[in-house]
Amino acid sequence: MGHHAIRLAAFGGVYLLHGTNADFGIGMRVSSGCIRLRDGDIKALFNTVPVGTSVRIINTPIKASVEPDGSRLVEVHQPLSKAIDDDPKVLPIVLNEQMTKFRNAPQTDAQVMEQAMEHRSGMPVNVNAHTAEQPANEI
Repeated sequence: MGHHAIRLAAFGGVYLLHGTNADFGIGMRVSSGCIRLRDGDIKALFNTVPVGTSVRIINTPIKASVEPDGSRLVEVHQPLSKAIDDDPKVLPIVLNEQMTKFRNAPQTDAQVMEQAMEHRSGMPVNVNAHTAEQPANEI
């Protein structure tokens, strides 16, 4: 479990953010609800975050943002499976109304967004629509 852990207040404090030496378990459902982080990451959080800080767990495979500089970013993860036999690499990602509007906006390159949804890297991808003078970022 590592040398640092942060107990979450939800559900009577049974869930932790903690380190692990098993990198394969980071970001996966491999325990009874704890969230595993790299040892350096949990140490940084442990030493930085005051007791009582509110934590919000976001369980959605796709997040979008329009940054102050106008950058349009999407971050796509493999969806959490509901059954042991589910393959998260092929589980469909359903866009809600707000995400559909984001994809269909003229400022968004829908093709780059679709590529990000296929790749599911978990890293933010710039999906700004570009003119011929401005090449798009590659995934």
